[in-house]
Amino acid sequence: MLRKNTINTFVLGVAAALLVGSCGSSAKTVKNYTPVNNLSGLEQDMSQSPTLVYIRPDAPTLAAYDTFILDPVKLDSRDASIKRLKTEDLNRIQNHFTESLTTELENKGYTITNTPSEKTLRMSFILSGIKVPNAAANVTSVLIPVALSVGGVTVEGTFRESNSNRIDAVVVSRAQGSRVANDSPWSTWSDVESALEGWAKGIAKAVDEAHGK
Repeated sequence: MLRKNTINTFVLGVAAALLVGSCGSSAKTVKNYTPVNNLSGLEQDMSQSPTLVYIRPDAPTLAAYDTFILDPVKLDSRDASIKRLKTEDLNRIQNHFTESLTTELENKGYTITNTPSEKTLRMSFILSGIKVPNAAANVTSVLIPVALSVGGVTVEGTFRESNSNRIDAVVVSRAQGSRVANDSPWSTWSDVESALEGWAKGIAKAVDEAHGK
């Protein structure tokens, strides 16, 4: 059983990163997913469903960090759906996530660096289950009211103490767009972008709250 103070500080802080509803997406249950990263020494917090959250019981809180290393966003090589998408689209969405997270953190006064230190948290992200709806079909759906096809993405976020590279938390979330709130149904990537922007906003908000802002 995880200590309650740990749950209230790191886990809930990281889980706040998954409040993607503010960007027109919603969290869905992660099914049949095995984390890519090593979970040794981590314990699962079942209370965070539908998000999968694994935490090291003695992990420092987010308040311990004001500088961040952002690893290049990766794609899950196990996922066959990724192989059906264009390389240029995947590269763009990876860069979009990194840029969104960088902007959100820097706008709140935090520093992005490549240098490990005591006050630096390293973040890594792996994307999978990328679903991109058919744009033509969705435009038709706008004109003839039927259910829109929506996009989605699964994100595995890993949070490491940068000096030792020790994994302190792994968070996995599945976000899917809203058929009601989709303001750009003709954009095949809008739901995926919205979900990743939600992660970026949520992480920055969680760090702010941990610092009492």
